[in-house]
Amino acid sequence: MDTTAPALSAGQRRALAAIREREDAAFRVRVPGSLALTARARTRMPGGVPMQWMAGFYRTPVLWVAHGRGPSFTDVDGNGYLDFNVGDMSTVLGYAHPRLTETVATQAARGVQLFLPSEAAFAVCEQLRLRFGLPQWQFSLSASNANTEALRIARVATGRQGVLLFAGKYHGQLQETLWTDDGTGLVPEATGLAAPPDLAVVDFNDLAAVERVLSRRSCAAVLIEGVLTNCGTVLPEPDFLPGLREACTRHGTLLVMDETHTQFDRYGGAVTHYGIAPDLVTGGKGISGGIPIGALGMTDDLGDLVAAQVADELGDTVGLALGGTLFANALSLACAEVVLTELMTPAEHERIARLGDRLADGIEAAARSRELPWRAHRFGARSGYCLQPELPRNAREAHARLDPLFTDTRRVYFANRGVWDAIGSSGPHAGFAHDTADIDTYLGVLDAFLDEMCAG
Repeated sequence: MDTTAPALSAGQRRALAAIREREDAAFRVRVPGSLALTARARTRMPGGVPMQWMAGFYRTPVLWVAHGRGPSFTDVDGNGYLDFNVGDMSTVLGYAHPRLTETVATQAARGVQLFLPSEAAFAVCEQLRLRFGLPQWQFSLSASNANTEALRIARVATGRQGVLLFAGKYHGQLQETLWTDDGTGLVPEATGLAAPPDLAVVDFNDLAAVERVLSRRSCAAVLIEGVLTNCGTVLPEPDFLPGLREACTRHGTLLVMDETHTQFDRYGGAVTHYGIAPDLVTGGKGISGGIPIGALGMTDDLGDLVAAQVADELGDTVGLALGGTLFANALSLACAEVVLTELMTPAEHERIARLGDRLADGIEAAARSRELPWRAHRFGARSGYCLQPELPRNAREAHARLDPLFTDTRRVYFANRGVWDAIGSSGPHAGFAHDTADIDTYLGVLDAFLDEMCAG
C-alpha cells in the first residue's frame, strides 16, 4: 500500500490553515443571502437543502444560485463564478445555452412527456453508436438507473448473480455498488443499505486479482470506469483494459463500461480512446445539457434478449425489471439530439481536450516553478492535482496523493476570487463553454494561491 504523505511541508500546512481561516470568514461575508436562505430552508429541508449532496460537497456554507450563462453562474448575492466543476459533468455544456433553451421551449410546446416514443430517439441512438460502437440503446433518467438496468440484463443473460467492481469507483446510488473491501471483507460506503450483494472489489490495474475473481465463474458482470475519476484520475495501464476484455470473454462475464464521466473527457470516452469493445455501456449526465437522462447501450444479442423480455401490461408475461414512467421522455431526447449532433461534436471535444492540456500544463508549471514535486492528472479535458511526483495506479495510491486541507483551502480561496473549482474527489475540468482565457484566469488564481501557500 502506498502511504506516502502528500508533498506539503509543515510550513506550507501552517500557511494553508491560516489561509483557510481567513478565506472561510471572507466567504461568509460575501454570501449573506445564501446564509439566510439556508437558515429558512432548514424548517422544510434536511440540512437546508433540497438534495443532501448539496450540503456535503463543499465545506463552505451552501451557495444558492440565481442564474447561469455560458461558463459562469451567479449566486443570490450577485457574486459570479467561473465554473470548473461543471456540475460533476452535468453542466459541461455550460449554462443557458441559447440553442438548448430554444429546444426546451419548442419541445415544451409539443409536450415534455408523451409516455410513447418520439422521433428524436433515432438521432440520439445513432450519435451514441458513433461514439461507443454499440448498436442498441435504451434510456432512463440517470446513469445510476442505467447501471442498475445493465446489471439486471447481465444477470438474465448469464444466469449469474455476482458483480466485480474496482476500488475507487463510483457508479451511482445503487445497492450493488456502494461497497468497498477493507481487506477483511465488504464494508458499506453509506448507511441505509441492505445486506451485501454477491460482490467483489479489487484494485484497478490488477489483472491477477480480476482473474482470481472471474475464474470462479459466478460473476454476471464487470462494471468499470475505463479511467477512475472519483479519486482524482487513475489511468489504465496499457495491458489492463485489453486483458480485462479477454478475461471477461474467456469466463463468460459481461463487460459493462461506465462512461458517465469519461464520455465528456474525450469523444467516445475511454471505450473509443482505448479501443475496447464492451458488452454494455452506461452514461448520462450532460448529454442532454443538464436535462435529466441516462443511456444504456448494448450488443445486438443483448438487445434481442431485452426485446424478448418485455412484460405484458396486464401481468400475463414476466419481463426484465427495466423502465420507468419518465424514462425516455420527449424533452430529454429532444435535448440530447441537439447536444450530441450540434454541440458536442468531435471538433468540440478536440478543442476542450486542448484546454485540458493547457490546464494540466499550467498546474505542473506552477508547481515546478515553486519546486513542488507534483503532477497534474490528464485525460482529455480532465485535469487535477497529484501531490506526488508519480501518478497513481489505483485508488489507494490516488488517495495518498490527495490532501483535504489543500483541496478545501484551494476551493474557498478560488471561490472568493470568482472561480468555482471542482469537488474534492475530482479536479478542474474544461467544459464546452470554456475558452483559453478562462483557463488562464484559473491558472492566474492558482499562481496567487501557491505564492501564499509557499510563503509559509
